[in-house]
Amino acid sequence: MRKIALCLALFLSACGSSEVDDASDIIKQTLKKPKSFALKTGEVIWQGKLAGQQNAFIVKIKYTAMNGLDETIDECKYVAFYTKDGSNHWQENGGLENCIAAGGKEEENALVMLRKINSFK
Repeated sequence: MRKIALCLALFLSACGSSEVDDASDIIKQTLKKPKSFALKTGEVIWQGKLAGQQNAFIVKIKYTAMNGLDETIDECKYVAFYTKDGSNHWQENGGLENCIAAGGKEEENALVMLRKINSFK
């Protein structure tokens, strides 16, 4: 019985959001030291479609990493991307934006702008 419970716990812990993993991978592509990336939190805050019916997402990622000067940075980014033919696509201009610290209405407005910039429905 203990083995079943342990296997179940391991399985469930491995079931993270693939969108959070995908957004984390996009951020890593922009870092000077991608191996230093450490995810703190991640959540899908919007999902929809493009005109061509591709799945689109905006994911909020909080993380730490090392910059080029070996200093730890503590960041939060909105990552906007879509999937097509099994791979992720994002724009360098508008795909990654700094989080809005104020939250609430300001964050809602930022998401509306991100959806417009990226042509998400």
